[in-house]
Amino acid sequence: MKNSRIVYYDSFSIAVISSKSKLRRLYCPFMVKCISTINEIQENSSVYVDEVFKDPEELIVYKIGGNLYPYSSFRISINF
Repeated sequence: MKNSRIVYYDSFSIAVISSKSKLRRLYCPFMVKCISTINEIQENSSVYVDEVFKDPEELIVYKIGGNLYPYSSFRISINF
């Protein structure tokens, strides 16, 4: 998802737009790749997002394996 951004989300999906203005919606569970080790999730490992939430600072967090992680620690590979 290089140069793409999340433009909409709810508990069970996210919508991303590419740098070429293409829109795609992903429904949970969707796969993400960890870009830096966080807790028990190792860098470069792929995991499934079960739900999407907003934390108190208005940031998006992913529920993975029962725990919440900031979306900025992960990348999504999408073929537009």
